[in-house]
Amino acid sequence: MRKSSWALLGVAALAAGVYESAFVSSAPWPVYFFRPVLPACVMLFLLNRRTAAYVTAALAGGVISLLSAAPSGWILGRWMIVLLIIDVLSERVATNRSLYAALALVVVARVFDRLLWQIFSWFSLVILHQASPIESWAHLLWVTSVDMLLAALVFIAITLFTKRFVIAINPRKERYEQR
Repeated sequence: MRKSSWALLGVAALAAGVYESAFVSSAPWPVYFFRPVLPACVMLFLLNRRTAAYVTAALAGGVISLLSAAPSGWILGRWMIVLLIIDVLSERVATNRSLYAALALVVVARVFDRLLWQIFSWFSLVILHQASPIESWAHLLWVTSVDMLLAALVFIAITLFTKRFVIAINPRKERYEQR
């Protein structure tokens, strides 16, 4: 990536971190479920920009950890573990780079993030004797739905404007003609 792309990525990651730390907790109902960092990281993996995905998660997670008024549940560590899982899955399982793979990876990322948050919350309570509240599991469905919608829109936009995920098939003349 060019230096200007890295600068733009850094600014976007910092802005997403500020958004998720400062605005999400007090946002009204539909906006509360819009959390763009994990879907953006999954899309970066699908675009073969692994380093950019890790940098995005690190910058946004660091900002959330520093600025969030509510306990963030070690978000930087959680996101790095989730991205390692997504990295392996995108290379070994979801190799076709389709819309379905993007949606599946987004769901897996959000579910693993929630599971890790639950584990870290338990760890914090048992080992450190400090309560670390988490969101209800009912919110996971809404957050995951919004994540899937965002990933689908980004995937379709990338496909339409760049032809990045389009499969080229050589048409044969006799293929669709009747004999």
